[in-house]
Amino acid sequence: MDKSYFIKLLKKSLKGNSTKEEQQFLDSYYELFDGETEILDTFSDEKKNELENNIRNIIAEKISKEESCNRKVYALRNRFIKIAAAAVLLMIFMTSLFFLFDNSTQKKVSTDLTVQHKENRVIILPDGSTVILSPGSKLNYPSSFDGLQKREIFLYGQAFFDIKHNPARPFVVHTDQISTIVLGTAFNIRAIPGESEIIVTVKRGKVKVINDEKTLGVITPNQQITFNKNKVSSNARVVDTDSLISWKEQDLFIDNLTISEASKLLEERYKIKIIIEDQSIGSERFTTIFTQNERFEDILKSICIFHDLVYEFNKEKTLVKVNIK
Repeated sequence: MDKSYFIKLLKKSLKGNSTKEEQQFLDSYYELFDGETEILDTFSDEKKNELENNIRNIIAEKISKEESCNRKVYALRNRFIKIAAAAVLLMIFMTSLFFLFDNSTQKKVSTDLTVQHKENRVIILPDGSTVILSPGSKLNYPSSFDGLQKREIFLYGQAFFDIKHNPARPFVVHTDQISTIVLGTAFNIRAIPGESEIIVTVKRGKVKVINDEKTLGVITPNQQITFNKNKVSSNARVVDTDSLISWKEQDLFIDNLTISEASKLLEERYKIKIIIEDQSIGSERFTTIFTQNERFEDILKSICIFHDLVYEFNKEKTLVKVNIK
């Protein structure tokens, strides 16, 4: 997660202006850090002193501002110290925000991914959901959704989501002033920093879009909600989804995906069914770029040569079987 955004949420919380979702997010970080007090033991005395001084400065600055404005100083200073400690640790030792939580055998790590490539990038989330992230966009998500009531992620930019259905664990995408809630669907979100509008477009399924707990609308396939951040207003309309999400068909950067994961992307792009006859093949991983105008058979041939596989089309070339040579 962007450090400046974390600090922004922290300040909103202390002023009592944070939304329910933002407060829950901060609470989760507080609880995780609170369970990791022994993490300080890994730092030198010099770093501990530096951390303490930074925390004191942050608290002093915050209290000074609150008192100068004749506002109530919240009686949560112990809580703030721990959250501030987490923030300062992150600022000192990390370029992106990570959190660790040791629950017997499980550790969770927040992944902050920014696409620096000129190509779109494919991301497979911990629940198997697929995200295509456009260049310059950023996504923050946990390494595991286990033990969480919601599958929550943060998007800065544009992404296309194909979400695994799970009624017991809703999927929530936070983007600036709005949140998009789904159970299982395919949709596009455009929330480019600096642009005045956030746009949510549904390809399959149903999503609910909210702002500060107020429902802006529930949309289904070929429907779109546009939220104006400056006017704090929204409108819904019917659209041609395929044309609006055509950006995801451009060059695609595949980074350490399994053959099974890549096959699903290729099936959607080329409308050809891929059958992997030996299950051991599906777990093989590779990294490459699928260019926009590349022929399906050329891609398939490259994958098979690299992994020593063979393939065979049916007569109509609507289906291909892949097997070990």
